[in-house]
Amino acid sequence: MQAVVLTEIGAQPTIATIPVPQPGAGEVLVKMHASPINPSDLAFLAGGYGIKKPFPVVPGFEGSGIVVAAGKGILPKIWLGKKVACAASPKLNGCWAEYMVTTAASCVPLSKKISIDQGSMMFVNPMTALAFFDVYKNTPNSSKKLRGIINTAAASALGRMVIRLGKQKGIPVISIVRREEQVEMLKSEGAEFVVNSSDPDFELKLKELAHQLNATILFDAVGGKLPQQLLSAAPKGSKLFIYGRLSADACEILPGELIFTGNQIQGFWLTNWLHEKGMLKTLLAIRKVQSLINHELGTNIHKQFSIGQITEAIETYKNNMSKGKVLLSFK
Repeated sequence: MQAVVLTEIGAQPTIATIPVPQPGAGEVLVKMHASPINPSDLAFLAGGYGIKKPFPVVPGFEGSGIVVAAGKGILPKIWLGKKVACAASPKLNGCWAEYMVTTAASCVPLSKKISIDQGSMMFVNPMTALAFFDVYKNTPNSSKKLRGIINTAAASALGRMVIRLGKQKGIPVISIVRREEQVEMLKSEGAEFVVNSSDPDFELKLKELAHQLNATILFDAVGGKLPQQLLSAAPKGSKLFIYGRLSADACEILPGELIFTGNQIQGFWLTNWLHEKGMLKTLLAIRKVQSLINHELGTNIHKQFSIGQITEAIETYKNNMSKGKVLLSFK
């Protein structure tokens, strides 16, 4: 079979012919249909992601396809022949191949109302968006007033999901972008509060909005100087969750922002959130994702590429992240 293979950290992924894997106990073999390129995939290619695998390795954290073989166990047999959304196993090769073995527990049968293309993007961004609002709900609120959310990299697929879920739930979301055309794009899609980090008065605008909307729950995917700017703008008692690092610059935090304000910083990783929730709550979250995938949690597809076009696909995604997802297609 054809697969994208990474031979070392930072290397250019190449196409190789490797044997079709066979499922073991509790596992299934998925004939892949599509797999998106996500920021987590780029981080994995560069060696900056939390999951490490031995080289050579097939990248790709999520996708969709049809289960064509099942290992021992009840669940693998149940999934046999079904169209599924699937996540890669932390210990096995990933989704950027014509076939992938993963655990049956990492697969979810797709509703007939969901296209198999949308199903390929069902885990990473939609589950993270739901998780953010779960974190919001379960973070103590000392003010007893309605709280707003601040989210960075807001022109991304995930950022737009957060905006739509916020509107559905009646929770104000302050979206931070870095270009004026992104401000206009989000406002045209219904976003009410959008701030451009490239504006000279960005910090003043953000502080005014953050205090007006009592925005004490902050999510940052960028890093660099932005976390300090967020903490400086936010009301006292805010909590910052760092879930990405799009900037290569180190974060510098003023100690006084934590000592005298009661503000807090915490990392967020979807994998840990899912482990903490356990199987039952995870299944309920997946069911919720499927019910919202065609609206609040839907994703625009910018372009699709064949597996042989992996280099072009990665470059297209890097240079057009706000235009929608780039899919690798195995049709």
